[in-house]
Amino acid sequence: MTIPAAPQPALPFTFGGFTIPAGCRRIFITAKLEPSNNDPRIQPTGFPDVGPVLYRDPGETDGLICLIESEASMANRLEEICFSNKYEGTLKDTFAGLPYLKAQTGTGATAVLKTTSTLDGHRFASDFLAKGKNKFGATEGEGVTLAQHIKTALGMAADGKTMPIANVPNVFPLVLGLDTMSLIHGFQVSNEHISFVGLRLPRALSASVIGLGCERISVPGIKFNVGQVESESGQAIFQKARITAKKIEARFSIDVGLLTSLRLDTPGENSASGPLQAARTQLLLAIALWKVAAFLDLLSVELSLRTECKLRIKNDVKPQIALEGGNSPVIKDFPFSTIAAATLATIIVTALPGNEAELANRSPRVLQF
Repeated sequence: MTIPAAPQPALPFTFGGFTIPAGCRRIFITAKLEPSNNDPRIQPTGFPDVGPVLYRDPGETDGLICLIESEASMANRLEEICFSNKYEGTLKDTFAGLPYLKAQTGTGATAVLKTTSTLDGHRFASDFLAKGKNKFGATEGEGVTLAQHIKTALGMAADGKTMPIANVPNVFPLVLGLDTMSLIHGFQVSNEHISFVGLRLPRALSASVIGLGCERISVPGIKFNVGQVESESGQAIFQKARITAKKIEARFSIDVGLLTSLRLDTPGENSASGPLQAARTQLLLAIALWKVAAFLDLLSVELSLRTECKLRIKNDVKPQIALEGGNSPVIKDFPFSTIAAATLATIIVTALPGNEAELANRSPRVLQF
């Protein structure tokens, strides 16, 4: 009798010359930033009727803290970094073969793009995706909607309201094969066809940009018409909310513990990890590291978050990475340039094997709407 080889653990894992050690539970990456135009006035993110978010440091060491870029906005930016064409939702060649969904009407020259899962923030809650049809591996028929495919794959009732609770973990390998990036930025399978509660995942990669030791300042603005057209609006004088900050930091957090806990492959005998479990976990970790590294690579020159918010990594201050979990915390320089230049091709094919046609058909998988 042949005894199958024991499944390999996901950690330690090396990507782009950087190693995540065994036992690591969370990765924190911090980069010190500065205004690239040498103007201390910064335009932070604002909200209607609220304005910039400022709050006192609970530790009483950094004065007022300002949210310059929110977690939600940073999630959008970390997704955008992967696009070759953001207006079509197509991914860079770095992600060739990585599954995602594209909804369209027509085919060939008559095709009209509706949305993609990399572009639509609602993902599986988007009607354009939920109602789009694909054969999903079948060789006959016109195919079924994405919503119906999900219900069938998870053993859900026809109305999408109930399913065996033991099937809930099966949503993660299902999502991995439909839109892998959803496992990085979080998802919720919820639409008018599926109302079962619990098919969701929080963000495994979160980020923000904050200012420390901040002061509020107001910048005057004026709007007036110069006689080109008749107008009763007249002249409007207003204030623009800005801040100054003693320190600015971009902060990133990768929840390694969450990603390593997901069931990403069908378990083997005695609930042992499936043969692709480790490779798929490593794929998610590599994508998360690449996203942060590519974003910092832009910041090494300049990144314009808004008209009056142009930032770059502070000269002579390298981004730091802290690893938590295992024997002891590890803090070192984060080699973002090396990681941003690393290829994901081998990892994608190892974790999600398939022939050339299969790779092309899932990246993207076209849903006819």
